[in-house]
Amino acid sequence: MGESMALDLTREISAPTKASGVLAKEYTLDIPRIPSVELPLRVSGSQESVVRAIEMCGGLTKVKKALNAHKDTHDGLELFLNHEAKRDGPNTFFNEHPIVGRLVPQRDESIVMKASLPRGTLKACGGDIRKALASVPSNRQKVVPVGIINNTIRFREMSDFQVRLDNVPSACEFNESIASRDWDSIQQYVNSIPDQDPRPFENINNLMVNRSSQIPSTDFQLPPPPRLSMVNIPFVYKFRGNPYATKSSSGESTVRGTYLKNYQQLVHSFGENAEIPTTAHPSLQEDYQKAKVTGVYPGSKKDSKFYEKLEKCIAILQEAFTRRPIWVKRHIDGLIPQDLHGTLKIALSLVSYRFTKGPWRNTYIRFGIDPRSSPEYAIFQTEYFKVEGRLQKSPLAAKNIPEPPSKYYRSNKVGGIDSRFYFDGTYVPWYLMLQIDLLLQEPNIAAVVADATYLDKPTELTGWLQELDLTKIRKIVKYELGCLVQGNAIFNEYKLKFFRNMLYTKESMMHNKGKSPDADGDVEMTNSSSTSEGNDGKVPKDQENQEDEDEDNGVEAGELDDAVLEQEEEDEEDEDAEFGDFESEAPQNSDSARLGPDTDSLNPDFDVTTATFKEIIAQISQRDPEAAANLARNLDGFVLESEL
Repeated sequence: MGESMALDLTREISAPTKASGVLAKEYTLDIPRIPSVELPLRVSGSQESVVRAIEMCGGLTKVKKALNAHKDTHDGLELFLNHEAKRDGPNTFFNEHPIVGRLVPQRDESIVMKASLPRGTLKACGGDIRKALASVPSNRQKVVPVGIINNTIRFREMSDFQVRLDNVPSACEFNESIASRDWDSIQQYVNSIPDQDPRPFENINNLMVNRSSQIPSTDFQLPPPPRLSMVNIPFVYKFRGNPYATKSSSGESTVRGTYLKNYQQLVHSFGENAEIPTTAHPSLQEDYQKAKVTGVYPGSKKDSKFYEKLEKCIAILQEAFTRRPIWVKRHIDGLIPQDLHGTLKIALSLVSYRFTKGPWRNTYIRFGIDPRSSPEYAIFQTEYFKVEGRLQKSPLAAKNIPEPPSKYYRSNKVGGIDSRFYFDGTYVPWYLMLQIDLLLQEPNIAAVVADATYLDKPTELTGWLQELDLTKIRKIVKYELGCLVQGNAIFNEYKLKFFRNMLYTKESMMHNKGKSPDADGDVEMTNSSSTSEGNDGKVPKDQENQEDEDEDNGVEAGELDDAVLEQEEEDEEDEDAEFGDFESEAPQNSDSARLGPDTDSLNPDFDVTTATFKEIIAQISQRDPEAAANLARNLDGFVLESEL
C-alpha cells in the first residue's frame, strides 16, 4: 500500500466487487470517540498550521472547555481572525471581536474511515476518492473505520470587517485610557477634551478624494463602529431563480418569452388624494388588444389556446364582480375551472385593482369602485386571525384545524364563496383572513355589526368601523376560534355577553384604582393571600400575563403578516404552470388536485406512526399521484426516524 488517508464519511462508500453476491466485510464500531471542530479556515496537515488554528481559538484549554460544555448553554468557542496582529506585536484592531462557534444541538455522529490505496492512485483520479476506489481491485484497497466523531463545534456566524487604527491619534488615546480600564487615565482623557472639540472633524471638509494618491491615516479621527454588521447570522433571503431563465454554456442568462407580466394595478396610499383605477394598465390593454386581433396572446404559444381560455376566465370574473365588488383571491380560486387557472392573474388584472394598505388590503376590487366612498363597503373589510404556535403544536389542535383547500378546489356554492370559508362559531374555517360579511352568521357578531355606528370617513386602521366595534368583533372571534381549535364547542355566555357590551377598547381603561376586575367579566373570589406580598390589592405580574394569554385564547388578530402573504404568493407562482404549455402540468381530469364539495384532502384520523406502507402511499397519492407511484415502485417500506 503506497498511500493512506483519513476520511470523514457520512454516506456509504461502496466499491464494485468482481463477484456478485459477495458480502462486504464487517467491522466492529468499538473504536475511539473523537470530538471535532469545524473551522471556517484553510488548515493544512502540517503541525504549524494546526497549532496556529488552535491559538486563534484561544488555546487548547479553551477548545477542550468548549467541547465539554453542555449543549444548552450559551458558552461557545471564540475564533479571533486577527490573531496574527496580536502575535506579531502590540498592534490591535480597534473593534476587535471574534466569531463564536457552538456545539451542534443534536448529535450527528459520523465515522472516520482510513482508506489505503496504491501510491499515485488518488492523484491519477484527480483527487476523487470514489473514482479512486472504483478503479482499484478489492484486493489492493483497504478501508477501515478508525474513529467516530460524536461531538462537533461548528461556526455559523458571519465574520465582520475590523478596522486597524494604530496611526490615528484619537483612537490611540482612547485605547490608552478607556480601553485600559485605568481610572486615572480615563479621567485625564475626559478632562483633556474641550466642550466643543473640533479635532475629530477638522480634516473632513478638507479631504481631497483622489484615487491616485493615498490620504494619510492621520486625517481620520473618528473611530469606526464596534460592528459593521448588526446581525451575527446572515439573513435568509430565500432567493429563488427565475423559473423561465436559462443559462447557456457561456454563462449568459436569458429569459424565455413565455413569461407573461400581469401589470396588476396597485394603490399604495390610503389618503384622499389616492386615485382609484378605472381601467387596466395601458401595457396590459395593449397586449390584450393584440390578442383580440391575432387570436394569440403575446408571449404565449398558439397551440396553448391561452387567449381563448383568458376570455372564458374574464367572463367568469366579470359575472362574479357584478354580484360582489370586492373579493379575496382564495375565494376566487373556487370559481375558476382548473384548466383556466393559468390565465387567472392576467384576467384579474384586466377587471380589478388592489390596495396595498388599509382595511381592504389583500383583496381584489372592481375597477371604478372606491370602498372609501360609502359605508356599504364596510362588510368587505378584511380581518386576519392567526392561531399561535404554542397552540398549533398541540395534537388536539392539529385534529381540529382543517387542511387548507387545494389550489384547484371547486366552491360548493355556484358563483359564490364556499361555505367552508364562513365563520359561524361551530367550526374552524378554511382560511383565517375573513371579511366582515363572512362573520355575520355568528349571532354575537351580527348583533355588534347591526348596532355599529359608522365613521364619517374611513381610516387606514379600522376602515368605516369604530375601534370599539372592531375590538368587540376581534374578541368574540378570538375567543370562539381558540375554543374550537382546542375541541371545545361550548362557549361561556358570560364572556360573550361581556365582549358584546364592552365600553372601552383597552382593558387598562376598565380598571378602577385599587381594583382589578377580570378582563372577561367573571368575578373571581380570592383571599388576600392570592395577591402579592404586602396585600396592596395588586395582581401579581405573572398572573397578569396569564390573564392576557387566557383572554386571547391562543389566537392573534391583526393584519395578514407580510411573510405569510409573500409565502402564499410564492406558492402560487410555483403552482402556476408555464403559460406556453400549462396544460401538461395541470391535467384537467386530475382528481387529486381538485376537492369536491363533500370530499376532504386528507383523512384527519390518519396516524403516520401506526399506518402501513400502503396506507401512507395512499395518502401521498391524494396530493401527488406521480410521486406516490414512484415511491411505491422504488421503495419496499418506510422506517420511522426513531428506529434508525
